[in-house]
Amino acid sequence: MAYRDRALDNPINWSFRVGRLFAVEIRVHIVFVICAVFLVAMEMPKSGSGAGWSLGEVLIHALGTYALLFLIVLLHEFGHCFGARYTGGEADEILLWPLGGLAFVSPPHKPSAHMITAIAGPMVNVVLCAICAVVLVMWLGSMGAVPWNPIHPFSPVGDSIYITRAQAWVIRFFGLSYFLLLINLLPIFPFDGGRVMQAWLWPRKGYRASMQIATGTGMIGAVLVALFALFMESQWLLLMIAVFGYITCWQTRRMLREQGELSVGTSAYDFSDGYTFLDRGEDREKKPGFFERRRAKKAAHKAELERKRREEHKKAVEEALHRVSESGIESLTPRQRRILEEETRRQRSANTKP
Repeated sequence: MAYRDRALDNPINWSFRVGRLFAVEIRVHIVFVICAVFLVAMEMPKSGSGAGWSLGEVLIHALGTYALLFLIVLLHEFGHCFGARYTGGEADEILLWPLGGLAFVSPPHKPSAHMITAIAGPMVNVVLCAICAVVLVMWLGSMGAVPWNPIHPFSPVGDSIYITRAQAWVIRFFGLSYFLLLINLLPIFPFDGGRVMQAWLWPRKGYRASMQIATGTGMIGAVLVALFALFMESQWLLLMIAVFGYITCWQTRRMLREQGELSVGTSAYDFSDGYTFLDRGEDREKKPGFFERRRAKKAAHKAELERKRREEHKKAVEEALHRVSESGIESLTPRQRRILEEETRRQRSANTKP
């Protein structure tokens, strides 16, 4: 359990643990599984529909796509976790749920730390897209193989390009990562772009004013997303994101009014590959970050190994000298001779140093 309890009256806690990686607990919300089953069922070929795909092909396509989405969102959230740890903060848990992911992080309460934590997630998507783009260009021999068009993120920009099924999976991986990157870069709170905007406004307007501007923009953006969703085929997902985003911004603004700015950080849930921060106030003593602790641990381990090596060498030298004093130098084993020779060279080297 990271920073919060598991009270079942809070729907966000209806999750189960699937593993732990890099000292981060990974949990999956029960609704995520329900939605996965529902979406796969929707993809099943209907009797009499004349669909050209078999049941096995549909299952592979649906489950594979959902697995890719799970992986991309998970990597995105690890980006937020490593970003928070890089700034000296903490990150203990990731939750995967139907609208994306939540990384429960606690960066230091300052603009730069929140900026780095927010941008670290989308940067993971940039790297994933770059890798897929290089693979597609080298595989198909054309820049047109990369689906750069944000309106059609799953179709190569080159109309005459023929792709195989294996290449189609790379394009699907690119499209999912690209789509999530574009969504999260929108300057609408609580998307990552909105959080970056809030961190940029923070030193200029103050924390409270920056949050009010960001959440106000988020509420307007949520309404626009909902209107846009009415003209889309898969409108239910965009509508869910819009409703949840609006509620999140509204709750954050209410908390700003009622409890003051420091209380906001304790429950600002994000969605669609976002993160949530658990702020402990500006007076919190800064702790070493994850990488600093890891380097210190390695240095301590190395020092301990060196200490043991020196103790063993000293003991071996003493045993060799004791054997020489009792039985003469001819009684030494080849290993004991090498140890004495090494010690002699070390002593001479130390004596010749200024």
